[in-house]
This record gives sequence, C-alpha cells and structure tokens, in this order.
Amino acid sequence: MVETVRHRPLLTVLEWLARVIVAAVFLYAAYPKLLDPVAFARAIDNYRVAFPIIGKGYVFLAAGFLPALELVTAIGLLWNRTKRGAALIAGLMMIVFIILITQAVARGLNIDCGCFGSGVTSKLMAREVGLKAILEDVLWLGMAIFIFVRREKPRQVGW
Repeated sequence: MVETVRHRPLLTVLEWLARVIVAAVFLYAAYPKLLDPVAFARAIDNYRVAFPIIGKGYVFLAAGFLPALELVTAIGLLWNRTKRGAALIAGLMMIVFIILITQAVARGLNIDCGCFGSGVTSKLMAREVGLKAILEDVLWLGMAIFIFVRREKPRQVGW
C-alpha cells in the first residue's frame, strides 16, 4: 500500500498500537526474569543448546543480560528517537526466539518456553514450545518489522 496523505493518520495509529503492544509484551516478559534469573537460567538450559568451545557457559550470562535487554528495548519502543533501533533489536530477538522454539519442537522437547519467566504471575502466560508459540512470535516479529520500516515523512512547509 502506497502511503498517501489520507493513510498517514491510520498508519500512525497502527504504528503506535504496534509499539505499545510489543513494548508491553517485552515489559511483561522481562519483569519476572529480572526477579528470578536463576529460574530463567534453568528455562534457558531446558533448550539443551550448547555452543562449540563455551558449551553451556552462556546460560547464566544470557539469563542476566536478556531480561535487561528486553526492558531497555520495551522502553526504547515507546520513545520516538529510539523506536527504529528498538524495533530492530526486538525483531532480532524474535528471530532468535523463533529459531530456539523451532529447534526444540523439531527435537521433540516438551518444555515451557520460558518466555515469561517462572513466577506465579508468569504462570498465566506460560506456554509449551509448539506451533502456537512460534506463530505468536512471528506476529510480534511482524509488528517489529512494521515499526522499523514505517518512517514518518517530514512535513513540508510552504508551497
């Protein structure tokens, strides 16, 4: 769809809606993981992914770093100056999450995705790895891409 003057207000509303939704998802995901990084490290370890040389040495580093990155990304999505960079980071994280969930499904792992931590509140959002989790992440990825590619046209003044 070509962006015309008539479509700008609608696209602006859709962009803000996408920004708020993706930011809310990342905030809701980050909070319980920040409170209990050890439980999140166990959730990461459940994916049974080891890298050459470091093996599973990344688990505790990722459990400490990822929730903070999710929090900063969520805040960045709500600020106009950083929305595109935050959308890029959100999209890259979603791609990694989709790959991890897909490999878990392909290997037949029956695990909780760990997406929203393991606290009492996050039990409401708990989900097993599977097609539903993949499709939800693809939806969030689509919103991040929309935010990233959507640029506000500078308003022309004068004739």
